Amino acid sequence: GSTQDKERRKALFRQFDPNGNGYLSLAEIEKGIRDVLAIDALFDAKPAIIRAFNSAKNATHGHSKVGAD
Repeated sequence: GSTQDKERRKALFRQFDPNGNGYLSLAEIEKGIRDVLAIDALFDAKPAIIRAFNSAKNATHGHSKVGAD
């Protein structure tokens, strides 16, 4: 993607990461979907969100949170 797209993704990530630690917990992801994106249908897809979170977590070699990069 373009540099502009990358900056938009970074800004969105910062909105999801209220404590600014560069990692998202499952709770922060769910809160971001509900409060930042405000997409009820996506928030209601909790099983899929949990599976995606766990898949990403496992891809980071067992770290407990998913990072910004």
